Amino acid sequence: MRKFGLLVLGLLLCGTANVNAQVMEEPEENLDGFYVKSSDAYPDGKKPFEYPYVREDDVVWSYRVWRVIDFREKMNQVFYYPLVPDQGRKNLTTILDEALTEGRIRAFEDDMFTQEITNWTEYKSKFGTTRTETLIDYDVDGMEITRDTSIFVPANFESAEQLRIKEDWFFDKNRTVEDVRIIGFSLVASYEKSEGDVQTLALGWIRYNDPEVRLLLANSEVYNPQNDKARRSYDDIFQKRIFDSYIIRATNTFNRSIKDYLQGADALAESERIKELLFNMEEDMWEY
Repeated sequence: MRKFGLLVLGLLLCGTANVNAQVMEEPEENLDGFYVKSSDAYPDGKKPFEYPYVREDDVVWSYRVWRVIDFREKMNQVFYYPLVPDQGRKNLTTILDEALTEGRIRAFEDDMFTQEITNWTEYKSKFGTTRTETLIDYDVDGMEITRDTSIFVPANFESAEQLRIKEDWFFDKNRTVEDVRIIGFSLVASYEKSEGDVQTLALGWIRYNDPEVRLLLANSEVYNPQNDKARRSYDDIFQKRIFDSYIIRATNTFNRSIKDYLQGADALAESERIKELLFNMEEDMWEY
């Protein structure tokens, strides 16, 4: 009986030692929180969402549109904030700019992806404002001399406020569903080309389905207002369509944007008409 009591006491002491070891063990370096995030525990990162395979013969209808996500709208503010990296989160502009500068992803000069931008930093530096400033100097006799000089001020694309998306809507008869695939996207920024002349520029087109792009988006967190634990990524935002947008162009005979043939309220009505067409297509296809 005495031996049994000593055995129980020994087991209790071992258990206490293990608990103390767990409490006193060295904390994870740079750990912001009380547990290791799953995305930090696996070097390969989180895998992006895998879209169902689609055969060309199963696509009975398709329609291409271009739309704009305006970061200033409340629903879209996750693309614009935080302005400074916070709690492992960065805004979309920062994420893309860093990846392009480091050569981890590719960008192209147009939405057909024909001309690759080989040097992102050099490409950005081409855009800006040339200003004329008057400099004051003095000659050897102390006389004031004025001269005009041109100064190039590079555009600040870190404040991009829109994202332009090119996407294909289609009906898959194999799965009997209407679906959509994003083909590419581009940050849109405004800059002053010359004094008083503000230009809007699609700052390089990125092919959405490039593996390195999908991996980058899947491992870039965005703010979830409902639950900090239920982390979302930019890949989730795009795949689940958690954004507000408006259509600026659709496939047409003359290859024109809406603004090229309609203005004001008429342009807004045309954008809504195309939106309704996409919304009603699946039901109309069933009637067919």
